[in-house]
Amino acid sequence: MEYYDYLLIISFGAIGAFMAGFLGVGGGMVYIPVTDYFLAKAGMHGDMLVKGILANSLFTIFFSGSLSSYQQYKMGNFHPRAIIHTALPGMLSALLTLVLIKTGTWYSKPLFNYVFAVMLLIIILRMFGKNSVTNLQEKENPTWHYNLTGFSAGIITSMSGLGGGVIMTPVFTDIMRLNIRKATSISNGVIPLFALILGIYNLLDQPETKITEWQVGYIVFPIVLPLIASTFIVAPLGVRVAQKTKPIVIRMVFATFASLMLLKLIYEIYTH
Repeated sequence: MEYYDYLLIISFGAIGAFMAGFLGVGGGMVYIPVTDYFLAKAGMHGDMLVKGILANSLFTIFFSGSLSSYQQYKMGNFHPRAIIHTALPGMLSALLTLVLIKTGTWYSKPLFNYVFAVMLLIIILRMFGKNSVTNLQEKENPTWHYNLTGFSAGIITSMSGLGGGVIMTPVFTDIMRLNIRKATSISNGVIPLFALILGIYNLLDQPETKITEWQVGYIVFPIVLPLIASTFIVAPLGVRVAQKTKPIVIRMVFATFASLMLLKLIYEIYTH
């Protein structure tokens, strides 16, 4: 890669890190198209490319999610009980789903694009929906609500590489009626735990071929390290800005950003 490639990666990594802290989504909506482009440019293709996108996106999400969650803790907006109840079943479902993807060739790039597009469309409809912008009274939720949300988010994490925040945040706010700041805090706490278990698996897994000597398993360090570097600077900033922003603004930014990603994905599906 050229020097300007690294500058691009760092720039987009900063955007993804800010979104991770601001929206509680882990940054996957940015990391996925970035890793897709640069892995393909480096020589990954076919089902190996899909596995590489998932692996490198989730590896980066571990750092962005961890830093965002730590910032939430420092600001007194941390909910460990809800995080654990959500994360444990999700870690199991995420790992099982990833094993199924890695042991076969059924999960192709076109199928990945469709899954990603459907997830983004659901998010957009929920966030722009009439009920989504109403600030409802927060209520207590039974443990199994968190368990089921985490289990579902784990599957989505492995199939989309989004970290799970794109499904957890809307469920927490629109179905479980949590305040959006609490919802993003729980999501930020769960995301690194998902990414940790999947990151270990991806480091230990061995692809058929390697595109660079600076690669361990499916993790390509010339791509992920610049993304991670920008994360350390920008992710805490996103959390601080979110704490000072009205919930309706956070929701609209979330939906608008997802809309832009969906348009880009539709274009890619159409052209291929």
